Amino acid sequence: MIKERTADMSQGPLFWCPTVEGLYNYEYMRDNPEKLDNDSWHRGLPDSVITDIRNSIAHPDRMPYFQLTPSRRPTLETKIKQLLNAGVVLMIGTDSGIPMKFHSQSTWNELDVWVNEFGIDPMYAIRAATYWPALWMGVADEVGTITPGKYADIIAVEGDVLRYINLLEDVDLVIKHGKQYK
Repeated sequence: MIKERTADMSQGPLFWCPTVEGLYNYEYMRDNPEKLDNDSWHRGLPDSVITDIRNSIAHPDRMPYFQLTPSRRPTLETKIKQLLNAGVVLMIGTDSGIPMKFHSQSTWNELDVWVNEFGIDPMYAIRAATYWPALWMGVADEVGTITPGKYADIIAVEGDVLRYINLLEDVDLVIKHGKQYK
């Protein structure tokens, strides 16, 4: 049915926003929690909330949320590739807010899994985080690509992200509406 829907171009693209990184990286994060020490996730939070979150992720293997992860993880790559083969336009999303997944890290981790684990073309992944969401939200005439007349919302990193997608995690320059913030 998905292939039939995507073949009907009169309906436009069929967008899908899978979020796989939280499940895919669970065991790694459980066994290598150093990334959780990055203080980016707790900026602006009161100490009591930071303590509560740290306590909540102290034993991730005991969390009911992750009990099905071992059986779900092996299916993720297959599902993503089935959607791509069916002609679905995938968009980058995150499960920020689930245990051990913070807004300051999830997008970059999602891009990394798509590209380095599932073999998705890096430019496809970048478009899935920029252009396709802008089109889906109806704002592609304002944002989503670097085009004259659009808002200058740009990040820049040093290096070749088409070869090393994880460089996007360490942003060197941030411009929003033409104003440099970093």
